[in-house]
Amino acid sequence: MTYAVAILNYNGSILLRKFISKVVKNCSDAVIYLIDNNSTDSSVEFINKNYPDIIIIKLNNNYGYAKGYNEAVKYIDEDVIIFLNNDAVFLDSDSFSTIKKTFESNEMISIAQPRILDYNNQDKYEYAGASGGYLDFLGYPFCRGRILGNIEKSDKYNTTREIFWASGSCFIIRKSIFKLLNGFDEDFFCHMEEIDLCWRLKNLDSSYKIITIGKANVYHVGGGTMQYGGNRKNYLNFRNSLVMLIKNLPKKYFIFSLFLRLIFDLFILIFSVLLFRFGLSFSILSAYYFNILNFRKSLSKRKKGLGSYKYFICFSILINYYFFGKKTFSSIK
Repeated sequence: MTYAVAILNYNGSILLRKFISKVVKNCSDAVIYLIDNNSTDSSVEFINKNYPDIIIIKLNNNYGYAKGYNEAVKYIDEDVIIFLNNDAVFLDSDSFSTIKKTFESNEMISIAQPRILDYNNQDKYEYAGASGGYLDFLGYPFCRGRILGNIEKSDKYNTTREIFWASGSCFIIRKSIFKLLNGFDEDFFCHMEEIDLCWRLKNLDSSYKIITIGKANVYHVGGGTMQYGGNRKNYLNFRNSLVMLIKNLPKKYFIFSLFLRLIFDLFILIFSVLLFRFGLSFSILSAYYFNILNFRKSLSKRKKGLGSYKYFICFSILINYYFFGKKTFSSIK
């Protein structure tokens, strides 16, 4: 079985200079690709000059995460692909070896992630993925090790287990599965496309396994490519989350879940106005405007015969967090 590490990059020269040598050292058995989203900095020149063995896939536009990787996979021949953010890094070789052993141990393991730890505070998980992702009934995502803004210490949740979605910061997938699902939904651009892909896989056949690998670690800067809490990020998260729900919700939950999601988002909108967070308010309104205009397009992407696969592990992560004070994964699951 062969492995590729595919690093998506847009104007990430500083990050590449900081992390690429460690990735090369600790993933020595993998073919390493740099997928460049038409950078205008010195990223490509730096890799060409210093790492001639890295294969560069130069795209002619900034296609974002979804289309960027979709285009790149056309040129990647390896069996298992590790989609790695340019602000994420393997700091040891054992983690990559563990990933290999895990995929070779069970052919039904289709998608995985390592534990995502905070590069700048390594005794804590990192926001974007922690030790594996889940959804509540309304489609709000949270992680094993990160509930909303509460990030837990990394000495917990170090076992391998099934999860609902794997983090895009280090997203590991068999190429055959990626092709089976026709890749990421390019309309997402970035954010939530990895959750959408995992959900589509489970809707296709719930026997495919999505796991977190408890003995493998990747360290992530977080916000290195798009700042947490920024208006653009908030807009994409709200917009793409709604698109994902329209596409993937089981028929029996469809109307009820979307209606409740509207109510909860309305409360978030009201509080954002009261707290003078007008950027967040505008992001939510813009996300709903987009989804109203594109509702039929998103609806057309629903697959026929969506079953009743249970995609959620609790009704509302917001109620658990704010009303019941459940701020750790272990208190919810």
